[in-house]
Amino acid sequence: MNYISFGELLKEPLRNGLTKPKAIRGSGVKMIGMKEIFANSRIQNIDMDRVPVNEKELNNCRILEKDLLFARQSLVLEGAGKCSIVCDIKENTVFESHLIRVRVDEEKANPLFLYYYFNSYSGKENIRTIVEQVAAAGIRGSDLIKLQVPYPSLEEQNKIVKILEALDKKIELNNKINDNLENFIK
Repeated sequence: MNYISFGELLKEPLRNGLTKPKAIRGSGVKMIGMKEIFANSRIQNIDMDRVPVNEKELNNCRILEKDLLFARQSLVLEGAGKCSIVCDIKENTVFESHLIRVRVDEEKANPLFLYYYFNSYSGKENIRTIVEQVAAAGIRGSDLIKLQVPYPSLEEQNKIVKILEALDKKIELNNKINDNLENFIK
C-alpha cells in the first residue's frame, strides 16, 4: 500500500471556523458545531444554530458537500480529531472555530475514502498520534496535514467507497427494520 501526506491531497489550505457567541445566535446562516459533529458522522440537512455572518466570513468558512470536518478539541481523548463528512447542504452553512474544515482535491482522492479511513481503527490510531492532552484533548491542523494516509489509486478508492457505502445502507436498513419491530412489539 502506498502512503501520502494528507496535506498533498487537499484542494486548498485547512481552515478553522468562526467564533460566534451564543448571545448573537438565532438568525442568519446555519453553523455546524461540535454537537452536530458528535451526533452525526454524515452531516446532512439538519437543524443547527444560525448565526449572522458578513460576506468575508461566508466566503472563508462556507461549507460544501464532501468537505471533511475534524473536531479540534474534545473533553475526552477519543473525541479529538473526530471526522465527519458533509453530505447534503441545502443552504449557506458555515462552521464553528472548534472544527477544522478539509477540502479534498477530488482529482487526487475520494473524500468518502478519506472519511472512511479516518473513521476506521487505523485512521483513529493515526489521529491519536497527533492529539495533545492538556485540560482538553486537541489536534492542530498543522499536524493533521502531515499525517501519512493510505493512497491506493483513485479507481481503488472508488471501489472501496462503493462497498462501504453499500454496507452503510444495509446497516441503516437493518436499524430501521429493528426500530419497526420494536415499535410493533410495544
